[in-house]
Amino acid sequence: MKAILVATLLSIALLATPANAQSSPQARKPNPELRAQNDYFVGTWKLTGETKPSPFTPGGQKFESTEQLEWMPGGFFLVARSYDGNKWVGMTVIAYDENAKVFTHTTYSANGDVEVLKGTAEGDTETWSADRQVKGKPVKERMTIKKVSPVLYTFKFEMAPEGADWSLVYEGQGSKTP
Repeated sequence: MKAILVATLLSIALLATPANAQSSPQARKPNPELRAQNDYFVGTWKLTGETKPSPFTPGGQKFESTEQLEWMPGGFFLVARSYDGNKWVGMTVIAYDENAKVFTHTTYSANGDVEVLKGTAEGDTETWSADRQVKGKPVKERMTIKKVSPVLYTFKFEMAPEGADWSLVYEGQGSKTP
């Protein structure tokens, strides 16, 4: 009995030594391109714009909203909360998909809609796209954001029915507020 106890204690002691300890996996780090492209957007932005006549909208509707963007702890996700006046109407999570090598832009609206865009960045311009259904028919979506200055960007949103030309659905600008 004493021999079994000694053997057990010796085994435990050997397993606990640093030479036998497994090294912990290295902590994952956020993609540096995600940070480089999106630090720009951290803060509060006022968005203004207007819908355009197209097969998807009659156009002429002006809109205004506010977005508050911040990095989620860890730095892997940029989170945007969208407001219409004081009413919280949506949340967007921007990330980088390491496997597909693209940015992701997933928006959740207060009415239950979810929209997922994939994007790329080149210089001061980000281009986002998605395929979806509108009234049961396939369409392509494209959103282009151009950083004009440290406190101003422009955006446009276009859609194209399958096999058809792009139509401008809305455009506007974002102005950073203090």
